[in-house]
Amino acid sequence: MNMSKKFNFEKYIDCVVKIIPLNVTILVTMSLYRIFFFFYFKSIPLLGHFRDIFKAFVLGLRFDLSTLAYINSFIIFIFTIFLLIKNLRLFKKTISIIKLWYCLAFIVVVLATAVDFCFYICFGEHVNILLFDFFNDDAFALIKTIISDWRFYIVLSALILIGFIICKIVSISTKKLLDTQHRFTIINSSYWSVFVKIFTVLLILFITFLFARGTVSMFPLGKFYAQISTNSFINNIALTAVHSIVDAIQAKTEQSKDKNISKKLGLDEKNIDLSIFNKISIKNTEAEKIRPNVIFIVLEGFGELPILYNSEKFNVLGDLKKHFDEDLVLYNFLPAGLITIHCLESTILNMPQRPFSIQVTQSHKAYKHFSSSLILPYKKSGYVTKAVYGGSLAWRGIEGFLKAQGFEEIHGESSIKNEHRHEWGINDAQFFKIVLRELKNNSKPQFIYAMSTATHPPYKIPPYYKPLKLEIPKELERIMPGELNLKKIFETYQFANREASKFLDIIKNSKFKDNTIVVITGDHNLREIKTFVPEDLFKKYAVPMYLYIPEKLKKKIDTNITACHIDIAPTLYDLSLSQAKYIAAGESILDQDKKNHIAFNSNGFILSKNKAVSFNIENGKILYFNFDTKSKILSIMKPTNEHNFMLEYYKKIILTSDMYINQK
Repeated sequence: MNMSKKFNFEKYIDCVVKIIPLNVTILVTMSLYRIFFFFYFKSIPLLGHFRDIFKAFVLGLRFDLSTLAYINSFIIFIFTIFLLIKNLRLFKKTISIIKLWYCLAFIVVVLATAVDFCFYICFGEHVNILLFDFFNDDAFALIKTIISDWRFYIVLSALILIGFIICKIVSISTKKLLDTQHRFTIINSSYWSVFVKIFTVLLILFITFLFARGTVSMFPLGKFYAQISTNSFINNIALTAVHSIVDAIQAKTEQSKDKNISKKLGLDEKNIDLSIFNKISIKNTEAEKIRPNVIFIVLEGFGELPILYNSEKFNVLGDLKKHFDEDLVLYNFLPAGLITIHCLESTILNMPQRPFSIQVTQSHKAYKHFSSSLILPYKKSGYVTKAVYGGSLAWRGIEGFLKAQGFEEIHGESSIKNEHRHEWGINDAQFFKIVLRELKNNSKPQFIYAMSTATHPPYKIPPYYKPLKLEIPKELERIMPGELNLKKIFETYQFANREASKFLDIIKNSKFKDNTIVVITGDHNLREIKTFVPEDLFKKYAVPMYLYIPEKLKKKIDTNITACHIDIAPTLYDLSLSQAKYIAAGESILDQDKKNHIAFNSNGFILSKNKAVSFNIENGKILYFNFDTKSKILSIMKPTNEHNFMLEYYKKIILTSDMYINQK
């Protein structure tokens, strides 16, 4: 029996019922991916976590239903509109639109999931605002890096196959919407009353809205609902790529606004005094006589964790260990942030990374000269100032930024013959050749800021290099889950360290031994090092700070002190200059009068002696820790006065630096 030629209530119910199998299929697929995600990245024992893991999977199902509800809301809206206009012939013409919508929506979900998966491999987190920093990188190098990874072709093949299957399933499902025979309708609603029909339509709309919202609580389902465990990996199980990307977009939108950080921090700008950044270095008569060269080296991916496991069997340091043993190394040290540009801007501007802020090099401030510039005290003291970058100076527009901050000479990868180049620039052997060339190329005292690019995916070493023994410890395998290319990563890491060692050998066996200070640190930890428990937060972030000081310039420095990137410049001013005025947010590690030397990074991780705080400025969540300086393990504890002091100090410095950067 044929149905009415109108799009009536029976046809409406028929259409709603017939899209259910399609959505169930997609929902099952999403759940299967979550199971795959769990086992691929799992680095925790199941015992003792079953309840939280079960809750995470249930919550994940709600996130998936929310995603599907948003997709279906457009289709339900179409069905409802046609229920009002009742034109069946016109509805049939919209089937192609429904088919296209489903195909595009589901393919977008698949692509988002692939992006999120790759992001998780790199950072151990779901997609966040850092995603947008990739668009500011060298696009060509980024593409080459991605396609050089063998997993890219597996992911690409999987995406093509899944896209084809999705389109086929959607085509079959939407074709059924053209059926006009009662036998295809599971529910016979022809005898329902008008009241029941109206109620049913409203109920379908309400259920769609409720699933999309994900909860009946005050706020819709979002990232903060996933905080169900102290283990961050368990929390990450529930989150979907779509929700993570939407959160990242919202965060980026918020970042572009004139964000009132003082309200977020709970501080009043009226109580902030910018003059706290006005400082003066110590009286240093030896530095006045020697006027030492200063070389500030930042090595790409020079994380601390591999160094803690260095041994004859896992020889990541090579001959650099000799220099580590002879000179000063700070191990309780934090980088400015999670990516290279965080380090570059913080160390050049002597300011920390500020929450919700656009990178200076990507803003109208890129060509503004800041009076806190790292090299300003050296220029005033008659130094020649140079910058060396082991990649393209077009990356993030750093050439213009470095010029604006006063560097007289700026050298990129093009200043040396490209031999065995990798996607992001020159290898570290060539990088150190440039640094040495520039050091020898002037009779005046020099300040050289040098940043390498080599220990970066896809991790390439020159063909002539023969790696030392690298038996990777189980602990490192645990904290780098899902990474199948560990040997290649540590070979590149080892190569960079051995080239740094050769550089230091030359310095120490030449005239520069007595008149050159060298500091070496990392821009961030190795990208593949991840942690999913609060106890490992320090290991996730930490980089070392190595310091070579000529004998006559040596000062007493406590190597157990906690410090971070913004403390390097004030320390160098004390070691190499005398009573130099400067502007900086950090503190010299020579300042032994301070009871607590407080270090922190862009993620709100704060460290001081044997205490630590993790402060999420976005949602206000705070964790307090005891820090074991030997094992580098954190343990959650109740807040003390020391914790509160650290948190207030962090807030004050962040707000003051934000006001300084944004002042007109």
